[in-house]
Amino acid sequence: MNAYIYFLQFLKDDEKSVGGGGIGTLISYLCPLLEGLGHEVTVYQCASHPFETKWRNTTVVGIPLYPGRGNPNEKVVQHFRDIANKRSPLSDCLEIFAADFFSVKNNNPFSICIQNGLAWDADIKLLTSKKIHHTEIGEKVFRYRCQLRGLRRFETCFNRVTVDLYFLNWYRSFRGINLKGRVWYNPNPAPSVGWYSERETIGKDEPKRIIIARRLAPEKGTRVIAGVLRELLQIRPEIRITIAGEGPDEKWLREYFKNESRVDITFYQSEDSIRIHRQHDIAVVPSLCGEATCLSVLEAMAAGCTVMATNMGGTITEIIDGLNGLLCWPVHEKILETLLQLVDLSEEERIRMQKCAWETSQRAFSIKKWEDRWKAIIKEVIASEKLS
Repeated sequence: MNAYIYFLQFLKDDEKSVGGGGIGTLISYLCPLLEGLGHEVTVYQCASHPFETKWRNTTVVGIPLYPGRGNPNEKVVQHFRDIANKRSPLSDCLEIFAADFFSVKNNNPFSICIQNGLAWDADIKLLTSKKIHHTEIGEKVFRYRCQLRGLRRFETCFNRVTVDLYFLNWYRSFRGINLKGRVWYNPNPAPSVGWYSERETIGKDEPKRIIIARRLAPEKGTRVIAGVLRELLQIRPEIRITIAGEGPDEKWLREYFKNESRVDITFYQSEDSIRIHRQHDIAVVPSLCGEATCLSVLEAMAAGCTVMATNMGGTITEIIDGLNGLLCWPVHEKILETLLQLVDLSEEERIRMQKCAWETSQRAFSIKKWEDRWKAIIKEVIASEKLS
């Protein structure tokens, strides 16, 4: 059976490198899994120029059309489906919408919509620039509309996968437990790696190395954490910091830290994440809006970092505050206060927390569990529809 995956971006414009943030990384895991089940996989994505190429064994089709004014997400996705349908009738294909916000209502019994986090819990000024919504009544109306849109987008398919309990519990607060259609919970996976024993030999007097590995965008907390880091360096001048990622705030961050030699702004490929994280002691994930099961958190845990994150979205199912990391409120003062707690941990407590984080990533979020759950989901979707 052909399997079609739709998303904004999988490959970058060089037609080789995986982009698309965490969802792009998850697509790179899902493609070989589907191929291992005997499916021929094609990814349809937005691109600056038309292309068709191979990424390993997967066909990737770049289509020069992006959502925007006059082109809502649904219109773009349907255009992709129309192109895919010319290759093979969609009624005979497995369709996977890699994000609910990039999906469209359909009747294909073999279609699956993946929900990747609830993002309308951020400060209203991050969600919309329209002043009318910056009033008390305006904000209530805006958030209510976001929730209705969240329900509509998740319910575009009969088969749905949610990757974090934060969203699932919100959804059940509207729909109860007797849901229409099929809903599975399958949290995002951590890389499968062993414990990094060199963590236990780091001297307590060595300067702490902090990494923020994120998509560099305001909603991911880049501007808030920049202010926190500047203040932290005044308090603890020996600390060294790496900011790794791409996004609209990259230029802003480079300008903000242009005279600061203790801050390195860089980028790495997703396959280098563990190696890079192992060069750092503390990982910070300062999101200002709901995450799904955050890959940045899981990669840092797997690498044995001490992890601190804001208590937004699915991160609260990854980090148990004080056990395998620290959580805090998403504001400057609390982030700085919590970060200083991590910097000042005793060596015994640091190693205990790092080992617990690594074990959590390998047991609760193992990629083997993620693969087994996806195999069971695909099998159930195809088998039940063939029977019917």
